[in-house]
Amino acid sequence: MRAIKLGMVLLMLLNLTGCWSKTELDELTFIYGMYFDKGKEPGTVEVSISSPLPNRLMSGSQGGSGASDGKAYSMISKTAATIPEAVILIQKDLSRRLEISHIKIVVVGKEYASQGIGEMLEWFKRQPEIPLGTYIMAAPGRASEIPKLSPIFEQLPDQVLSSISKENLLFSTTIRDCMLSEVSHMGYAMNYLSFGQKTDSTEKKDEYWVGVGGVMLFQDMKMRGLMNVNEGRDLAWAAGTIAGHITFPMYPIVWDDDGKGAASAIFVRNSAASSVSMTPDGPLFQVKIKGNASITYFKDSEHRDADKLSALLVSKLEQKVAGEVSAALEHIRQEGVDVLHLGMLVEWNYPAEWKKLRERWEDYYTSKARIKVTAKFVIEDFGSEK
Repeated sequence: MRAIKLGMVLLMLLNLTGCWSKTELDELTFIYGMYFDKGKEPGTVEVSISSPLPNRLMSGSQGGSGASDGKAYSMISKTAATIPEAVILIQKDLSRRLEISHIKIVVVGKEYASQGIGEMLEWFKRQPEIPLGTYIMAAPGRASEIPKLSPIFEQLPDQVLSSISKENLLFSTTIRDCMLSEVSHMGYAMNYLSFGQKTDSTEKKDEYWVGVGGVMLFQDMKMRGLMNVNEGRDLAWAAGTIAGHITFPMYPIVWDDDGKGAASAIFVRNSAASSVSMTPDGPLFQVKIKGNASITYFKDSEHRDADKLSALLVSKLEQKVAGEVSAALEHIRQEGVDVLHLGMLVEWNYPAEWKKLRERWEDYYTSKARIKVTAKFVIEDFGSEK
């Protein structure tokens, strides 16, 4: 009995030894953003990291104003033959250990995307601390230029980029989405940023701004093409990813031969669904889009009320949206990028047919795939008109 009591006391004492493997927060450098570019030397890659500077951040500050004597974040870039080597070079220049588990955003440069992002995705697979839900987007030039943006409403540039993805303005692509698409040999799209410089008239200095300039298309880990904002919006609607609480999809329509009848409709709700049916000529894909619209602008040459032309407005909207979505899907089909994962629809619903198409799916999709788009809309209100 005495031995048991002694053993229990020893066990309790062991719990008082503390955490032998602890790491203090002030010993870590938290990576919030990673930026990948093609190196200046052939066969090299440039990796840049962005991390906050706690000593320059003030709680409750906005617009990056917490950095009273400089920026509230640091940027470090290194070039090497591989991504792991570049990361090690970055670590050598730091007095704190890199911590990547808090990463918020990944940006790839246009040249790097053109040559392929396979090495980057493979490195992510081997880093268990990287959240697979991290957002990823593409830059129009070098990715390392993007953090120069002025974070007006946020403290850090990475927070601005993360907010753009969270609000789902077009696509909210994550590392997980890219990996799953690659495993399935399907295509995917990510937001393609716009980046520029403007002069602040109040402070007489140049500032950089960033926004969503379109969509970058990927297949087999390489960039296949680009789409502008309007095309990207139509593709995002077909893919069922477009948002509705920040930038509502808005479409203008006209009627009458002289074009004097015009209206603008903003969609407060939208959805899309894809299906496949087998025909004698092969699979037929159908994309059905639905939406509830509000009329925000109306002008009729005959001075008719908007509610009297409800049927006409719905018909015009359905024709316009279905036509533009069809054009966007035709664009990605010609690029050979299966963003809607139509091949997986065939595999799930017609496995025997998929066995015949699997090895040549990309060629079949590019040259023979038939996609039919239909739209069904409802007008919820006509603004303040009674």
